[in-house]
Amino acid sequence: MVCCLGLTIDISRYISRLFQNIYDQATRLTTFVKASNVVHALENYATEVRLQSNTLFAAVHVNDLCTLIPHEQLTEPLQHFLYDYVPDGQVQGLTLDTIIELVRFVLQNQYFIFDNKICRQIKGCGSGQPLNHLLANIYMFYWQQDLVKALVDQNEIFGRCLNEIHINNQLRTIINHDNDIEPRGLSFISDHLPVAYSTLIQACLMLAALIRSKVSDFHNERRDVQIVFLNNGYSMNFIKEHVEQLFQDFHISNWKSNLNQNTYDKMRQEIIEYDQQHQEMKIKQR
Repeated sequence: MVCCLGLTIDISRYISRLFQNIYDQATRLTTFVKASNVVHALENYATEVRLQSNTLFAAVHVNDLCTLIPHEQLTEPLQHFLYDYVPDGQVQGLTLDTIIELVRFVLQNQYFIFDNKICRQIKGCGSGQPLNHLLANIYMFYWQQDLVKALVDQNEIFGRCLNEIHINNQLRTIINHDNDIEPRGLSFISDHLPVAYSTLIQACLMLAALIRSKVSDFHNERRDVQIVFLNNGYSMNFIKEHVEQLFQDFHISNWKSNLNQNTYDKMRQEIIEYDQQHQEMKIKQR
């Protein structure tokens, strides 16, 4: 798409940074940022004795969302959103009307080449546009409100996520291992910033704890992680050192003999709270 390399890209980036944090704060109760958020919502649902044998789960997938919506239908929800969630009437010195006009300017100046012709895009944003997902998400935020209200009134769960959720007739939480992006150890932290090698194993084990509620399943993931890192050139001493460090950080001493379901539940809760604090901090820092 030519528009992603054009003169409006800096405006698009600037506006996206300007109110991404506002969107994140406004929608945090109805957004699954990552897979572990879904797991924790289901666990709370079950703890509150709302999970029944006849409970139904459903996933709604909107194909090509970011290129389906006419521009006017993107800017109208944006206008509502800004007036609903920016009470001061401006963001970093820009008035809301100015922001909306800048968004219109970006949308109206998207061009691409097709069949040796220059065409203007009249629906959605080009792939790679920083505003792409943000505008589509704001559109969906208002589109889904009646559904959300109906579910919340019945004390049910609703959540949106960027990635696709697959639902079948089995309620089980597992970690997806993508064989296309080996080594598998790196796939555990693919959504993180680059980190020092010394934290890779701990990041993998923390993800396993966030997803796996049974200590036996966690041990299976731990062994899998160790094998992956061994196969990718890490020494056993290095692996043992950082496995031990994780358990120490979350107050489990002599884990080989002391880690049972009860102690694992306590450690896992600490990891969940740590992860939630980390997510909130990331939102505030945007």
